[in-house]
Amino acid sequence: MKEAVESILNQMYKDFELIIINDGSTEMDGINWLKDCPDPRIRLIDNSHDFIKTLNKGIKVAKGKYIVRMDADDIMLPNRLQQQYEFMENHIEVDVCGSWMEFFGTTNGTMTNPITHEQIIASMLSSNPLFHPTVIIRKKSLKEKGVSSYKEGYIYAEDYKLWTDMATKEYRFANIPEVLLKYRTSDKQVTHLYKTEMLTSSIKIQHEYLEWVMEYVTEKKTEIEPILNTLIEAVNNEALSIKNLTDIVYSIFLEMLQLEK
Repeated sequence: MKEAVESILNQMYKDFELIIINDGSTEMDGINWLKDCPDPRIRLIDNSHDFIKTLNKGIKVAKGKYIVRMDADDIMLPNRLQQQYEFMENHIEVDVCGSWMEFFGTTNGTMTNPITHEQIIASMLSSNPLFHPTVIIRKKSLKEKGVSSYKEGYIYAEDYKLWTDMATKEYRFANIPEVLLKYRTSDKQVTHLYKTEMLTSSIKIQHEYLEWVMEYVTEKKTEIEPILNTLIEAVNNEALSIKNLTDIVYSIFLEMLQLEK
């Protein structure tokens, strides 16, 4: 945690508040270190253990123009805030922007994601195309566009659900194709300990989003509806897998988005 906090306090961009929400931790050494830290930008808030409510509390109490997320054991590269702030200032149409990230610890490497809005919202059909600890969100968009919080009921995939909800409300997305965060991996992290629960939530999200995308596509192109109905019937008869249906819908959806661009 100390490494994480210091990587934020040492950012090239200095004008921010650092909201740290203690989500029911009993690790007093770290909490006392935070309380003794003299930097006035730190706001330490205690909360009972409830991850979704803690995330939403962070959104509620944030005073800034932008909300930037990070987990308690990751490391921001020194230029992260500067890069993302300048990107959002120069791309006023973008509501949410992530970046690529480097992972270290039990495994090492670089994780990349789609870059353009069209690629991102089409990719949501089969995967989460935004790394949660890398995002910056325009707070004004949360107030004005109809999606303002993380939803209960999608445990360990609440960020994925947030992005698909935003996509259905015409929020715009981007990823900066540069590593701006180092993501720590360990045998104790949530994504490792709760793989089954996360997968169950992710599949639920994908099915809901697939349904929305098919409705969107058929509203825009009525001639596509009989084709999709035939494909859905094939899935129901186990002649086609959900994955194959999703791949076909992805191709149709992405092509439509690129033509609308």
